[in-house]
This record gives sequence, C-alpha cells and structure tokens, in this order.
Amino acid sequence: MKKIEELNAFLITNEELKETIEALGWQVFIAEIQKGFEQSSLGYSMVPCKVYIYTEVSDMRCMPAYLPNYNRAYCGVKIISVAPENPKRGLPSVLGEYLLRDAETQELIAILQAEEMTAYRTGAATGVATNVLARRDSTTLGIIGTGKQAPYQAKAILTVRPSINRIKVYNRTEQRAREFKALYEPELGVDINVVGLEEAVDSDIVTTLTTATEPFIPPHLIKLGTHLNGVGADSKSKIEFDPGVLKKSRIFVDDLGQCIHSGEVYQGLERGLLKKEDLIPLGDVVLGKAKGRTSADDITFFKSTGVAFQDLITAILVFESLKRSS
Repeated sequence: MKKIEELNAFLITNEELKETIEALGWQVFIAEIQKGFEQSSLGYSMVPCKVYIYTEVSDMRCMPAYLPNYNRAYCGVKIISVAPENPKRGLPSVLGEYLLRDAETQELIAILQAEEMTAYRTGAATGVATNVLARRDSTTLGIIGTGKQAPYQAKAILTVRPSINRIKVYNRTEQRAREFKALYEPELGVDINVVGLEEAVDSDIVTTLTTATEPFIPPHLIKLGTHLNGVGADSKSKIEFDPGVLKKSRIFVDDLGQCIHSGEVYQGLERGLLKKEDLIPLGDVVLGKAKGRTSADDITFFKSTGVAFQDLITAILVFESLKRSS
C-alpha cells in the first residue's frame, strides 16, 4: 500500500487485496460479508441500486454504499466495467476501482483496484447463501462456467461445505474446463471432473457463472434437494436458468431492488411465473426472520447480483488490515 502524495490517499493493488484476504482467511471473510446481509435486513444499510451505463459493447456500473452500524468511519463507491471482448485485446473483461472515503469529511482515503475485490466478495456472498441454504450433507459441487469467478466460488463453497469431495465442471469450451482442473485440483484438494452440462447440473450444489443471454438450464434437469447459485446473470439482458426453474424453487435474493431487474428473476416476473412475494431477502434468512430450506427435498435458488455493501466491507477490511501491518 503506497501513498499517492498528490491525492493524499493510498493505492491498494489487486495483488495486495488478494494477499490480505487470503491472510484473513475465507471463513473470516465470509463471516464479515454475512454481517452486511444482516445490516441490510435490519434496514441499517444505505445502498442504492446499481447505476448502469451501457455502450454498444460494454457497460459501467456505479455502486455507492454506507454502513453506519457496521463501521461509521467510511463510505465509498465502486466503479466497475464489463467489456466481454477485452480478452481478445489482452485485457481483463472486468475492470474497476473502489474509492474509499472518510464518511465525515468525504476526503479520499484509498483507491483500490477492484477486479480482485469483485471476485472475492462475489464468492463470499455465495458462501453465505450456500451455508444457510444448501443441505449439510452435500458432497458434489457443479460449476458451470470456468472463467475468472470460478475458483473464488469453489473456495468459498468448500469453506462452508467441507463435506464436498467432488467438483464437476462444465464450460462451453471444454479446454478451458480442463485448464481449470489442471490449475485448481491440487490447490482445492478435491477431485475435479470435466463433464457435460447435464452431469454438472446433477450435483448437490450448482453455481452458474456465465454471460449467457439465453436460458440453457431447463427445469427437468434440476433434482430435488439441489441448491442453486445463479451468479452470472446480473442484468436484464443475461439469463442462465429457464424461469421455470425458479417456479419450482424457494427463491432468495441478495438485493430485492436489483434482482427484480436481473436475469431469471426479471424474466420470471415479466412472464407472470413469479411474484415479488416469492422473493426472500437472504439477510432475512441469516437473521431468522424468514425460513430458508424447509426440507431435504427443497430446491433453493440464490440470485446474486452483487451488492455495494459487499464492496465497502471488503475495502474496509483490506485497508485497515494493511494500515495495521504498515
């Protein structure tokens, strides 16, 4: 963490953020992100819905947040951009930065590169959802889409469900799935099998991480008792599961205001397959205000869109950890 004298603020790189969170450990990090869901459920978070700016080939999202009952010293905003064609130019498809500010004076405290932040906090949010919704005896994890987010999802889910002994991965480009297996099987310490779509979906826990704009997982593939994490479809134009999947599921959302405009939830509401009353905030389950899984046969579906409190908590944890160690 170095100081930018001209701005009187610190710069925190992706690598520094990654090292800091790994040092804290996934269990600690997931527990902190869970506090954000609790604050949201209690009405203590100031988190407007994402603001989207679309171009013809990319988008930019602005995500401000303040959690006065979690830590009243800081507020901040993340600006994150997604440009799917970037890898062809040798650039990441996700780019961004976080501006951490003094909540009293609004002075800029730190600028954090946000690519690793987004990957870690999205994984941790799935960890919270999986912990409160998935069956305790889950032994298989299906990961659909093996891009940037996949290893973070795997690490978070294995943290809350150490009972998992096999990961089944599917990617439309099979070679990328094989590369994921070669790279992460030793690190994760569980068997990773490269499989077809149907076999990946035939898992106790399924996480989808694609940029699909047409649904490719139909209801008949989902077995009773499965927990589903829908992570990839975070806007109106994206969708992974046929909305009929949600009709047979108990549906939990990270943020009600965002989820009604995203992916399967948006299309399910538009088609009259769902009602807003079907959507249960995850924070309500964490606090015991709402029921999560009610039986071993329940299909539970968590819709993840990424909420700004997750970024703020991550920025605070990383900045304060680096400040203590400097």
